[in-house]
Amino acid sequence: MSILSSLSSNKMNKIKNLSKDLVVRRRILANPNTPKKIIVELAEEELNVIRRRMAGNPNTPKELLVELAKDKDKNVRKEVAGNPNTPPEVLVELAEDDDWIVRAEVAKNPNTPPEVLVELAENGIVRIEVAKNPNTPPELLKKLVEKWVVRVGVAGNPNTPKELLVELAKDEHNDVRWKVAGNPNTPPEVLVELAKDDDWIVRAEVAKNPNTPLEVLVELAKDEQRIVREAATERIEGLLRY
Repeated sequence: MSILSSLSSNKMNKIKNLSKDLVVRRRILANPNTPKKIIVELAEEELNVIRRRMAGNPNTPKELLVELAKDKDKNVRKEVAGNPNTPPEVLVELAEDDDWIVRAEVAKNPNTPPEVLVELAENGIVRIEVAKNPNTPPELLKKLVEKWVVRVGVAGNPNTPKELLVELAKDEHNDVRWKVAGNPNTPPEVLVELAKDDDWIVRAEVAKNPNTPLEVLVELAKDEQRIVREAATERIEGLLRY
C-alpha cells in the first residue's frame, strides 16, 4: 500500500493545506500515488485560480466575462465585477449578487450605469464605494455626505459639484479635507483657504493640485513641512517649464 493512499483524514487535510503553495500543489498532482479524491479537489482549486485570473484580466474578451459572471465561485464573480472591460449589462446583473463584496466591486466599476449606482447606494458598506465612483450622479453625491466615511469618498470624487466641495472643505475630519484639497474639481478660492489648514497633509495636497494659484504655491514652498515644500517647488518648476 502506498504512503499517500493510506493517509489518515487528518494527514490528508495537512496535505491540502500544504498544496496552497503552487509548486507543492503541482507536485502533489503529478505524484502517481496521490489519492483520487485529493487530485479532484486540487484540480478544482487550480481551475478556480485560472478562472479568477481570467475574470480580472482587462484583456479577457467580453463574451467570456459574460460566462464568468455566472461562476459559482464568488471570487471569480468579484473579479468580473471589478474588470474595466465588463459590459454594463453584466454589471447590472452582478449588482444583485448575494455577496456584498461582489456588489462593492460593481459599485467601484466606472462602467456601472448611474441608475445601478443609485440602487447600490442603499447598502451601507457598498455606499462607500459608490461615493468614490466617477460615474456617480452629482445629485446622488449630495445625498451621500451624511456619514463621515462616505464623505471621504464624495470629497475625492472628480464628479462632485463645486458647491458641495466648498462645504466639504470645512469638514471637521482631516481626511475629508485631504480629499477636497486633492480634488481636480476644487475651485482655486477653496484651495487658497485650505493652504492655511493646520494639517500639513491637507497643505501638501493643495500644493499638488493643478488648480492651485501660483502665488499660493510660492507661499507653500516656504512651509515648515519638507514634504509640502517639495510638492510646491515641484509644481512651480513644472509651471515655469511651460
